[in-house]
Amino acid sequence: MTYDFFANKTDILEILDFLFNETDLQVYDLGSPFGKEICEYKTFKEISSKFDFGIDQFGTTFQLWTPRHGGKPVFRRIVLDPKRCDGHTFRYATEGWGLIQLYFGGLKNEILKRSHIGHFNESRALKNESSTTVYGKVSDWDWQEIQRTSRKLKYQLQNKMAIRKIGSFGVLPGADKLENQGIILR
Repeated sequence: MTYDFFANKTDILEILDFLFNETDLQVYDLGSPFGKEICEYKTFKEISSKFDFGIDQFGTTFQLWTPRHGGKPVFRRIVLDPKRCDGHTFRYATEGWGLIQLYFGGLKNEILKRSHIGHFNESRALKNESSTTVYGKVSDWDWQEIQRTSRKLKYQLQNKMAIRKIGSFGVLPGADKLENQGIILR
């Protein structure tokens, strides 16, 4: 399942508020900064104080998981070449078959990039299972529960928060205001 949408800082904060107050999802960094470990965010305040979603031109990326999904997130250490990474030698990535990705698009040069939720489905994960043993078995994940969770998120975004669409992409109220001010939604 995938769903793309447009959201500004206010919209993003509302989405995060929904995640922390209306779901049991745990929120992790998709990738850590150089030399740091992955952060798990347990509260709305914790995450909103770390990121400025209004000016992050590259966007902000997270992985979502709950024990109801089975499986477990993997925090993979990635070795870096210090000559190419300002002296840093490692960073981490959060990975796993049934994790739900949440990407918030950034704002740069008067263009707001779209945001995204998505995850593997069971058949796609099974096709890739032989390529790695790091994530465990695909059968360890509860794919029906992952689908229920992602449908709940999509419903919230598409039916409760979006006020219109551009093609199949939902436009949340704050992004709509940005477009009315001349920002391009792409």
